[in-house]
Amino acid sequence: MKVKHLAIYGCVITILFQLTFFYQNIGLLDLFTCSVFSSAIWLGTACVTLGVRKKVPGINNRNKRLRIIMAQLVPLTVACTLLNGLLEQLLNMSKIRWQSFVQIEGMTIIISLVVVGIYEGLYYIKQWQQLHEQSEQLRKINFDSQYKFLEDQIKPHFLFNSLNTLSSLIHADPDKAEHFVEEMSSVYRYLLRKNQRELTTLQEELAFIESYVLMLKTRFDDALLISIDIGEQHLDYLLPPFVLQLLVENAVKHNVATPERPLKISIHTDGAHNLHIENNLQKKDTSGYSEKTGLLNLTERYRLLEKSEQLYILEETHRFKVIVPLIHTDQFSPIHVSKSS
Repeated sequence: MKVKHLAIYGCVITILFQLTFFYQNIGLLDLFTCSVFSSAIWLGTACVTLGVRKKVPGINNRNKRLRIIMAQLVPLTVACTLLNGLLEQLLNMSKIRWQSFVQIEGMTIIISLVVVGIYEGLYYIKQWQQLHEQSEQLRKINFDSQYKFLEDQIKPHFLFNSLNTLSSLIHADPDKAEHFVEEMSSVYRYLLRKNQRELTTLQEELAFIESYVLMLKTRFDDALLISIDIGEQHLDYLLPPFVLQLLVENAVKHNVATPERPLKISIHTDGAHNLHIENNLQKKDTSGYSEKTGLLNLTERYRLLEKSEQLYILEETHRFKVIVPLIHTDQFSPIHVSKSS
């Protein structure tokens, strides 16, 4: 229901309610006074409620918003009560059911609370529906991202590289080959476990990326240099799953990595609770076209999380950086957070 329609219906219902229960013989003056009084209560309360909502929006700020609304309703209800008394005096009405200022003020407060309840209730329902829709969109995007990741991992070239690396290790270094299989298993296990939640902790994401990095190091050796410097205070912060894997994979995919020209990737946090993933830029000479679907996917996932801070991508002459805002656990309920199993 639109706001203007709700205001019209609300005023009419309030007028009919008062005429029914507080007036006996209804004349034109009664109807005029009751209409002005009822409209002032409803429209005034609605304006206060909507005005405060613009400054303090969101379901999480409900209690703060209600406190501000209640504080502003006190002078409003007093003004409406005085308006009613002034109209009665000016129109010289003799047959009035309300006998005192206290009775009228009490009724004004009750009507105002009902109006606030209606507007806030409808707002809560609308916000809940939007959150539910966005949650489903985010779940779908995460599912598509995870499916694409799994699909990429089982492509023939990936299997060939992995099996070729494993084959050479079996004869040259059996212990290292066994460790390689363990890390490869950890990668897939994490992937399959993180398909039910929108967020995971940075600590779990780091544990996963370490296994993925070890697999890459086995293939590239000294051609790939990765440094990780994460403050302990950030380990419990949240982020969408597979962010680190996608950005590391993106760097390896699009840049030259040789012992003579090693690819250097740095992962670290800052004091503003951001995660930085950057690498030296030495693009491969290829005619292939990149749609940057991975970066677009991450940007869309953060947009749906409705954080004021968004993903920041910086490409310079010799450096490529992505800044990922970390999310505090207080900003999301546990149902959104992926737990270890």
